Amino acid sequence: MPEDQTSRGDVALWCLAGVMALVFFLLARQLSADNTGRVITVATSVAIFACSIHPTLHSPWLHSNISRRIVLCFVAVGIAAFGGILWPYSLNVSPTNVRFADRSAAGQTYSFRFTNRSDKDLYASQLKFRIHSRTLSGKDFLINIPTASRKAYGESVVGAPRFADIQGLLCHDSYQRPVFSIFVFHLAPNESREITITNGRAGSAKVGATTGFFSTTPQPLHLNGNADSTPFRSDEALSDCQSFGFLVDSHEHEGMYWFNHEGGKLDGMTVPSQS
Repeated sequence: MPEDQTSRGDVALWCLAGVMALVFFLLARQLSADNTGRVITVATSVAIFACSIHPTLHSPWLHSNISRRIVLCFVAVGIAAFGGILWPYSLNVSPTNVRFADRSAAGQTYSFRFTNRSDKDLYASQLKFRIHSRTLSGKDFLINIPTASRKAYGESVVGAPRFADIQGLLCHDSYQRPVFSIFVFHLAPNESREITITNGRAGSAKVGATTGFFSTTPQPLHLNGNADSTPFRSDEALSDCQSFGFLVDSHEHEGMYWFNHEGGKLDGMTVPSQS
C-alpha cells in the first residue's frame, strides 16, 4: 500500500466506527437510565474510539507521530463528548428549545414532555423554563398542566381544594432572566407528564427547557397542599421568587394559582388557561 493512501483495513475501521456511532445515536433514547444503559453507553464509546486508533495513528495525511497523537486526543475528546450528550440521564425533557415569533399573536402554546427514564421512583423532580426575551417578562407567560397530567399532592380534607403534585416558582437567575422552576413531586418509573407554556402577550422569545435536581427519597405528605411546607430546592441561585400551583379538579379551576407569601394561602389570583 502506497504511503499516501489509506489501507482497506483502516477504511473498514472508520466505516465500522461511523456505523456504531450512527446506530448508537438512533437508539440511545431507548436505553434505560440505569446501570445497564450506562454500561452500554461507555462500552459503545470505547469501541468507537478503539476503531479509530489505528486509522488515526497511520493516517497518510498526518506526517509526524506528534501530529497523529494530537489528532487522536481530539478524537478521544470528541467521542467522550458524544457519549456525554447521549448519556442516559434519569430525567428527560422534550423539546429542549422553542421560539415564540414576534409576528405571532398572543396565545401560542408549546407542549413539553417531562419523563422519568429510570426504573426508580423520583421525588421533587425539577424542570426549568428559562425565558430569553428583550420584550416579554415571566408574567407574560402562562404554565398549564393538562388534565391527564394532574395528580393530587397529599390528602385533602373534605371541602378543601385538592392541589396537584406539580407546583413551581417564577424567579430570576443570576443574569436576571425569568425562570419557571417547576417541581413534580412524584414520577413513577418511566412515567411522563405534559406541561405547556403559552405567551399571554405578543412578542419574540426563546424558551429553553432543562432538567434539574431530583430525589429518590419520598417526601412527607401535607394536607391542603401547603406551599410553605413544600420542599422547593434548586440547583442554581434564583431570586425574586413567587410560587404558583394548580388544582387537580381542572374542570373547576384550570389555570395557575399564584400564592402569596403568608403561609402559602391563595391570594385570589387565577390565571386562566389558554384554549
